[in-house]
Amino acid sequence: MRTLVRHSSLKRQTGAAIVEFAIIGSLLLAFIYGIFEFGRMMFVYNTMQEISRRGAREATVRWVSDATAIKSAALFGSTILPGGPEITDANIFIRYLRSNGIDTVSAVPLDAGDNLAACNDATRTTECIVYVEVAVKNVEYRPLIFKAGAVTTSKPLNTMPEATTVVYAESLGFTN
Repeated sequence: MRTLVRHSSLKRQTGAAIVEFAIIGSLLLAFIYGIFEFGRMMFVYNTMQEISRRGAREATVRWVSDATAIKSAALFGSTILPGGPEITDANIFIRYLRSNGIDTVSAVPLDAGDNLAACNDATRTTECIVYVEVAVKNVEYRPLIFKAGAVTTSKPLNTMPEATTVVYAESLGFTN
């Protein structure tokens, strides 16, 4: 009669596959989460760029007093974006610039027709709106879960870079 010999090395290996799976699985899950968060952060950044472009376009065809309508149109007709709740109308800043493209217009003309008159009058150049600047800034990106190793109860904030668009002021709402 033969007896089977048990190898002690096989006994030591039981459960090793579970430990290896736990280590590799957690690293894989962290990597997938990192890819997801990076993609979401790029989505918020690209949305900021698009909002500044849409806002600048709307500001060139509407008068200065329509700031609320300009911000609403820039945000795709809402006050908070579903895919980017970090961006609100409080993050949109509109400036009307003079001919040098840097200085803000000191005294806004009465209406779009008065703006055309100010641009054609050499004594009123400080009132002439030539460019429109729309900036989306102070947007703080919040990851969906905590950073690795964070021991605080608040989520970390990452301030996104400013998105600015400057365009030539077209009609500013002027109609005949």
